[in-house]
Amino acid sequence: MLTHSPPVRPRSGRRSRIIRRVAAGAVILGGLVGAVLAPLAATAAPPYTTPATVESLAFTETAVASGTKAELTGAWSLPDDPVAPAGFVVELPEGLRGLPDAFPLLDAAGGEAGRCVTTETQLVCDIDSAYVAEHPVGLSGAFSFWATVTTEVTETTTVTYDFGDVTASVDVKPDPFLCTTDCEFRGREDYKSGEYQNGSDTIAWDVAVGAGAKGMVAGQEVVVTDVIGPDQELLRESAAGERYPSLWVATGLQTLASGLVVPGPITEVPAADYTVSADGTTVTFTAREGAFYNVHYLSRVTDDGAAGTYRNAAEIRVGTETSSTVTSEVTRHGGSGTGNGTRVGRFSALKTLAGPAAATERIPAGTRYVLEYAYPAGSGFPAGAGVLTLEAGAPVTSPALPVGAEVTVRERAPEPVGGTAWGAPVISPERFTVGAETVVVRVQNPVSVVPTPSPSPSTSPSPSTPATPGHALASTGGEIATAGALAGVLLLGMGGVLAAARRVRRGNR
Repeated sequence: MLTHSPPVRPRSGRRSRIIRRVAAGAVILGGLVGAVLAPLAATAAPPYTTPATVESLAFTETAVASGTKAELTGAWSLPDDPVAPAGFVVELPEGLRGLPDAFPLLDAAGGEAGRCVTTETQLVCDIDSAYVAEHPVGLSGAFSFWATVTTEVTETTTVTYDFGDVTASVDVKPDPFLCTTDCEFRGREDYKSGEYQNGSDTIAWDVAVGAGAKGMVAGQEVVVTDVIGPDQELLRESAAGERYPSLWVATGLQTLASGLVVPGPITEVPAADYTVSADGTTVTFTAREGAFYNVHYLSRVTDDGAAGTYRNAAEIRVGTETSSTVTSEVTRHGGSGTGNGTRVGRFSALKTLAGPAAATERIPAGTRYVLEYAYPAGSGFPAGAGVLTLEAGAPVTSPALPVGAEVTVRERAPEPVGGTAWGAPVISPERFTVGAETVVVRVQNPVSVVPTPSPSPSTSPSPSTPATPGHALASTGGEIATAGALAGVLLLGMGGVLAAARRVRRGNR
């Protein structure tokens, strides 16, 4: 039995005991987790030919305590028609330590559009090159990941973290393990704690054997049995080769940065100094004077993390009189993300001329024709329109268009060419649905020759008819004018003669 048992405390001291217990467990699990995660060193591979833009980043909670985990969410996007490799990197600023993880970016259909890796210093997300090629328009999505807040404060403080292109603010509360008074160690109770490892979907469990302020009494037999919870199986070895279960011991005390005093540092006990049952559930050992013991187990979840929360228990027996059962629950703090783009197709257009050579040869080489296309909004894409400039005999391919778009094409009237006439264009097909295969649109322009009109004949004057004996001359316009002039002269002459005669008569009187 325990001779150095923890002192009895009033009910108000329960929170203090819990804080000490959790703080000590965090220190022990920190070393255990580091060993379990040793092989998780994979990262994505920037730099990128087309970097994505991180448009926003925010904490999901308005306040977090220093030393605890916090979730961040963000949004990303790529320009249209990106060139692979494409992706983005979020560098974690001082005060945040990433929770190692790996997760996919899934599209609306459940397909993988990319993959992200979180390390202690950054989040790196690669957009799948094949997905980029098939969905080059409107590529965007969201992501979430977890980080431990390491910023230290003595009172609640609003802290703004700078991620380069974006910032995120949160109220940071003092470390719950912070201790400034009454920090001495008074012993510990039996307890169990755990930490979920996202990269390997394993859980590192720690079972602490209770002891008084001066540790255990020499010679006590201790038996610790793990009671595995649902959706888990015990592992005897980690991916890095560490043996499980394993026994650890501390023979002294250490003061944490928070001011708390806990057993430590801990070291692994040689395998020869304890026994493990054939099924790996039970560890038996004999205590040494003044020592503090912890047993480490490792389990693997069997549902790929789907349950989210996992429970486990342990039975602890010390000597023949003291036994207890402790339980623990862990939650998978895993990242997630989405990525969606529009699948695209294209169509090509080929211009030809139809008509007699006399007409087609009059059309100047390099004459350009404008083909208009348009489509209404569809599932997952807005309406769109555009034009293609064609030359006879030279096919032209359209830009990327959304798969499923119902496209209608028409041609603008060509510029007139002298001596020719354009007929109505023949377009086949005029309407089609964009798909994976390129649709060929043929545009034929009939052209014909316009005949040059013959000039109208002019009216020639009739020749004069010669006079014949015994007949008067035929009157013409010119002859009438001459006769009129002659008559005028005669009248003037006669007037002059009459005037002269009157003057002679006056003189004779």
